Amino acid sequence: MKRKDAKEIILLSILIILVSLIIFSPYLINHMPLTYGTDIKPQWFEFYTEFKNLINQFFETKQLPFYSWNLFLGNNFYASKSYYLMGDIFSYIGLLFPLQFFDVAQILEILKFLVSGLTMYYLLSCFEFKSKVKMIGAIAYTFSSWAIFFSGQLSFLSFYSWMPLYFAAIELYLKKGKKLLFPLTSMLLLFTNFYFFFTLSCITPFYYLYRYSLVKPNYKNVVKDTLILAGCYLIGVCMTGILTIPTASYILQNDRVGQFSLQLFFNQISIYLHELCARLVPNYIYIYRTNIFETASHTTRELCLYSGVLSALLLPQVFSDKDKRYRKNTLIFYLFLNLFLVFPVFSSVIHGFSSNSFRCTLILIIVQIIIMSHYLEKIDSLDIKNLKITTVFSVFILLTIIPMTAYIINKPVIDYVNQIILFIMAAFFVVLNSWVILKKKSYLLLLFLLCIEYSLSGLTLYYSRMKSEGISYEFVDSVTHVLQDEDNELNEFLENIEPINPMQYYRTYIPLEPIYWDFSHNMSLMVQLQGTMTYDSTYAPSFNKMKKIAPQVKDYESDWIFNIKDPEILKFLSVKYAIVTDSEQLPSGMNWRLLTDNYRSGLLVYRNDDYRSLGVTYNQIKKMNELEDGNSMSILMSHVLCNEEDYSEIQQVMKSSNLNELENVKYAGNHLTGSCYTDDSSFLVLSLPYDAGWNVLVNGTQVKTYDVNGGFIGFGVSQGENQIEMYFTPVGFKQGAILSILGFSAYILLISCELLRAKKIRRSVYD
Repeated sequence: MKRKDAKEIILLSILIILVSLIIFSPYLINHMPLTYGTDIKPQWFEFYTEFKNLINQFFETKQLPFYSWNLFLGNNFYASKSYYLMGDIFSYIGLLFPLQFFDVAQILEILKFLVSGLTMYYLLSCFEFKSKVKMIGAIAYTFSSWAIFFSGQLSFLSFYSWMPLYFAAIELYLKKGKKLLFPLTSMLLLFTNFYFFFTLSCITPFYYLYRYSLVKPNYKNVVKDTLILAGCYLIGVCMTGILTIPTASYILQNDRVGQFSLQLFFNQISIYLHELCARLVPNYIYIYRTNIFETASHTTRELCLYSGVLSALLLPQVFSDKDKRYRKNTLIFYLFLNLFLVFPVFSSVIHGFSSNSFRCTLILIIVQIIIMSHYLEKIDSLDIKNLKITTVFSVFILLTIIPMTAYIINKPVIDYVNQIILFIMAAFFVVLNSWVILKKKSYLLLLFLLCIEYSLSGLTLYYSRMKSEGISYEFVDSVTHVLQDEDNELNEFLENIEPINPMQYYRTYIPLEPIYWDFSHNMSLMVQLQGTMTYDSTYAPSFNKMKKIAPQVKDYESDWIFNIKDPEILKFLSVKYAIVTDSEQLPSGMNWRLLTDNYRSGLLVYRNDDYRSLGVTYNQIKKMNELEDGNSMSILMSHVLCNEEDYSEIQQVMKSSNLNELENVKYAGNHLTGSCYTDDSSFLVLSLPYDAGWNVLVNGTQVKTYDVNGGFIGFGVSQGENQIEMYFTPVGFKQGAILSILGFSAYILLISCELLRAKKIRRSVYD
C-alpha cells in the first residue's frame, strides 16, 4: 500500500467515526440505549441474548447450538436464526464485549459503518479512481439512506458493509484474471444473510455483463470467462453448505415464501412520485412519520435511494457522455435496475418470489456511487449545461413535488410543513454542491459538504427516533428483571414449587402488558422460560397449520406475531403455571389455583390443575381436512389430527383404549428423554413443533415421526414400558457439512492453481 493511500484510509476512518458519533450523539449525550429501528428492541435484543446463551452452552457442554427450548414452543435456532445471527461475523465479534446488548449494538454499528467505508474505498481502488474520489465515494456509501435506515436491522447492515468486496472481486477478475476473492466474498455474504444474497445473485449476471462490455474489447471469450466465474461462485456457495442447506430446508417451508406478486404496477401513484425525489432528499427522516408518500405498507414506504446530493447531480451526466459505449451500456444497465422500482412483479422475483419490496435498492446505491465516482474522476470535463439543467430540474422537483402530490391525493398541503422544510433544505444542498462543482471544483470541499449532509440528516433521524421511541437503561434493566435477577432464577423457583417439576416439561403463561410492560413478545428468551408468545418471522414452519385452524393465536393481525390465550390450546401446550398481577389477567376456562400472591413482592403465581404432560397417548383420530370451521380446540386433546396420507398408518398403532402420559421428562440442549407405559400399542403426541430434524428412538429403535394436531410431533409407542430418546440435528446439516468440505477442498485446489499460474507468469517474464 502506498503511503498516500495509507494516509487517506486513516483520514477516511477518522471521518467515518466522527460522522457516526455525531449521528449517535442523541443517544450518547442522553445516555440512552440505542433502540433505533422497528425490531431492535422486540427481536434483536432477545434473539441475541438467546444466541449468547447457546454459545456459552456450547463451550460448557460441547453441544452445538441447534435447538432452543426458549424460542416459541421450542425451535430450530440454528436454521431459523441464520437470517439474524448464526452466520454473521459481527454477531461473534459482539460476544467479545462484556457490555449490555444495546451498547454492543452501537459499537457494532459504528464498526459496520467503518467496514462499509473501507470496503467501498477498496472497490473504488479497483476502478483506479483518485484518492479524493475514493474517499467521497466511500463516505457516500457508508452513510447512504439504505445504510442509515436499515442500521437498526443488524444483519442487514452487516451484509451491506461487506457487499463492495463482492463487486471488487468481479472487477479484479475482469481486469486481472484474479479469482480467489470471488469465492470468499460469495461465502461471506451468503453466510451473513441468505435473503440479500439471493437478491444479489439475481442481479449479478446483469452487472457482470455490463462490466464485461466496458472492460473487455469484445465478447470473444465471454462464455469461457463467465463459466470460470460461475464456478468460483459455486465454490463460495458450497463452502457455506453447513449453514445454508439446513437454512434452506427450514425457510422454504415458511409461508412468506411463495407469496409471489403478479402485480404489474403499483396501485398508488404516490409511490412513483416518491421515487422521483428519493434520490435528492434524505427521505429516511420522514418514512415512518408525517409522510405525504405514505403507502400503509412498510415494504413500499421503505424506499432508500439517496446516496448524497452529489450522486444525484452527477448521475445524469451519463446522458451526455461522449464515450458512446459507456453511455449506452451504463444507461441500459441503470434503467434495468430501476425496473425493480417500477414493476412490483420484478421486485417480487428477486426477493425470493415473495411479496415485493424495495430492499433491493442496496445494489442501486452501490451502482449510483460507482457512476458518480466515474464523473468525479473527470470533474474538469463535465458537461456544464447538463449539470445546470440537472440542478434546475432537481430544485424544481424538490419545491413542487409535495404540493403536486397533495393535489393528486387530495390532502391539505399544510399538513406536510415539516416535509416541505426538509425538501427546501435539500434544494439548498443541491444548489450548493452544484456551485462548488461549477466554481471551485474542490474535492475536499465536496467531501466536507457530504459529511455535513449525512451528519445533519442522520442526526435528525436518530434524534427524532430517540424522542419518540427511546427508552432508558433503567427501564430496560427493570423490565428484564421483573421476574428474576439472575439467570434461571425463575425456573429454579418454579421447579421447587412441586417435587415432580424437575421431571416434567411445562410452559408458563405470562401476559404481555402487565408483566413485560408491552416490551416484547420474545421476553421468555430473557428469562429462559418456555412461553406462549413470540414476534418472529422465522417461527417453526409447522405452526402454520395451527395458525390456519386457530387464527386466534395471532396478535395484532400479524402473520408472525403470536400470543396464545385460547384456554384449550394452552392446555394442549402443557401450560402449568401463570404469573400475573391480577386474577383478571388469567385466561378464562382453565382450572387455576393460586400458589402465592407475593412472588417478588406482589406477583401472583397460579397453577393450572388441568395440566397435561408434554406427551399424551391418543385413541381417537381424525383427518385434518375433515376438521370443520368453528371446531372447539378441545379436539386437540381428544383426537389425533393428521394428514390424509398418514391416517391409516397412525390408526394401525392406536390399539390401547387408555390415555397415558410421558413421564420422567428430561430435556437440555439438543435432546429430550422420557418414559411412557401403555397396555397396548398407542400413538404419542408431544406438544413440540414438528421438525424432521428430531430423531426419535423408542426402546433404542428409531421410529417414524408424524406432523399432527396443527403442526406438532407424534409417533407410535409399543405395548409395555417405552423409553423415549429424542435427538435434534437440523435437517440438511450432515449433507451441508459434506458440501462445505467439498467447497473448501475446491477452494484450496483453486488457490494451488492460481499459485502455479502466477509462478508460470513470473517465469515467462524472467525468461
